[in-house]
Amino acid sequence: MSKETDLERIGQQITEKQKRAIPFLIASKDVENGCKTAGITTTCFYTWMKGEAFAKALHEARNEFVNEAMEKLKKHVGQAVDELAKLLDSSNEEIKRKTANNIIELSLRWREAGEIETRLEQIERIIIERRTYR
Repeated sequence: MSKETDLERIGQQITEKQKRAIPFLIASKDVENGCKTAGITTTCFYTWMKGEAFAKALHEARNEFVNEAMEKLKKHVGQAVDELAKLLDSSNEEIKRKTANNIIELSLRWREAGEIETRLEQIERIIIERRTYR
């Protein structure tokens, strides 16, 4: 017997029309376009959003959509870095300079994100320790 996922459970609590609308809503750039392509009014959408099951289903579907997109990005990061590094060999000095600056900037952002993550982990550890000793 397979364990039922949250999305499957929530999917049983919303209507078929709501289920059909969700992919259009999460793929659109804004609510108005999503509603239009889904064939519903914005009033209908906001009424649905008042219901916990639909709001949760939409939230879960958006998270899944973003997670899938992030996995695709991760698969292509190496190739993108290789292509960016190739530009350092360009005969055009402007392209070489911009590429070098981009690489430095991206490296600094990556380092900063790592430092922030480390700090957050330390804060979380302290919070957990304080809860344990009270």
